[in-house]
Amino acid sequence: MYLFKKIHPSVPALIFCISIIIGDVAAFILRANFFGSFLWLIFAAVALLTALFVSRRITIILAILAGLVIPFYRVAPIISAKDYYQNLINKNIVVSAKIVKDPAESDNGKFNLVLGDIVINNESLPGEVFAQINSLQISEDFMLRRSDYVELSGNFSEGFGSYAGSILRADIKSASRPTPGDIFVEMCDFFADKIRDYIPSPENGLALGYLLGQKTGVDKTFQDALRIVGLTHIVVASGAHLGTLTGAARKLFGRFSRFAGATAGALMTLFFIGITGFSASMVRAGLVTFLSLITSYVGRKIKPLNLIIFVAAATLVYNPNYLTDLAWLLSFGSFTGILVLAPAIIKFFYGKSRQPNFIFNTLITSFSAALVCTPILLYFFGQFSLISVIANLLILPTVSIAMGLTFFTGVFAICVPSVFGRVTTLLLDYQISVVNFFSEQKIFLVETEAGNPTVLLFFVPLMIVFLFSACYPKVTSLTFLPKKSKNKI
Repeated sequence: MYLFKKIHPSVPALIFCISIIIGDVAAFILRANFFGSFLWLIFAAVALLTALFVSRRITIILAILAGLVIPFYRVAPIISAKDYYQNLINKNIVVSAKIVKDPAESDNGKFNLVLGDIVINNESLPGEVFAQINSLQISEDFMLRRSDYVELSGNFSEGFGSYAGSILRADIKSASRPTPGDIFVEMCDFFADKIRDYIPSPENGLALGYLLGQKTGVDKTFQDALRIVGLTHIVVASGAHLGTLTGAARKLFGRFSRFAGATAGALMTLFFIGITGFSASMVRAGLVTFLSLITSYVGRKIKPLNLIIFVAAATLVYNPNYLTDLAWLLSFGSFTGILVLAPAIIKFFYGKSRQPNFIFNTLITSFSAALVCTPILLYFFGQFSLISVIANLLILPTVSIAMGLTFFTGVFAICVPSVFGRVTTLLLDYQISVVNFFSEQKIFLVETEAGNPTVLLFFVPLMIVFLFSACYPKVTSLTFLPKKSKNKI
């Protein structure tokens, strides 16, 4: 009777999402491509529907099986493709592909390209390939950009991170642009040119990174400084940037009706994703934004931890390679710190009825996001600054202001000379000075060997504290503020 007791459908749904995350990790470790048949996907769908509609304790097993099978099914062709890529290493190949991210100029006079829709030897392959070409090969009459198709030749090398392979000295055989082309890229380039007319370099590189997610104008030295102080995410289009724009659209059109506000927020989300591209962080941010708009419109709420688990599972089904993508990991790290760890710290020190002021709230939020992201940064780069929280506190509150000023600079530059360019430049100068100052404080720099998995053990005490506070909330509740008297006068 215990096994057949009825439960709420949200329980097997949550367990299904957790199983997807675990299954994605297991699929890459075991490298099993046995589950490539479409029949396994049908089995997973039937098992999941049974677990949701029957909703008994015993059907949780079906939810677990469905959650494990789906990532194995999605990873199977990736494993097969990796074996194919492995056989190409140290061979001279010709690859036809689509540029899926904005080309970025490196510090050695070369351009970095991220290629998708890979075709090698008439074989269509999943995954992304990193390519590097000499800037002299790029014609001024035809500058490469996102959504262009290229044919490259060069020596194929082993991939890194989430890339299936790399071509570090590629030669361009041909390049083409589809007609009518990517309208979002056209709009993005047009708007960026207007901003560059009134905001000088290097400030315009940071401004375009905020508003449009373009990192091409941010030089390598400043990118290293951002990484040291833990602010790499501010020049990558993410949930913070999308949330600022969507929130502004909702407030503006929400005055007419709740439906108008939700619709404006959804359209702004689609527009911003189209402008910035389907990066790992934007896929995560877009899904979270849509869920927030829907639940807010119907008057419901989702628990932050459940939201994180659901979005992580959904994005891994969309692209299993996100598991090794730095942008995806940092996006979820900061997301978890802001939505889970920060509220727990606030509750611990302030209790349920009190809230910190703006300064302390920003400090706690920045500290929480940095605390969760630090082990990830240490694993990938092997260094971080102990005073990065202070840099976050000085920079993050001004990012939304800089985004707004950059937007108005571009808008007014289209029709009349912009009066916002100078003010925006001054604010960006302040941010650049703060980042450079804190990155030069080498005494606070912690360094270790990059790729050392032991740094991830830092998550263990965080998980213990979180589970303990979740199971025993009264024990971990502490407030330094006086309680209000219950006696009436």
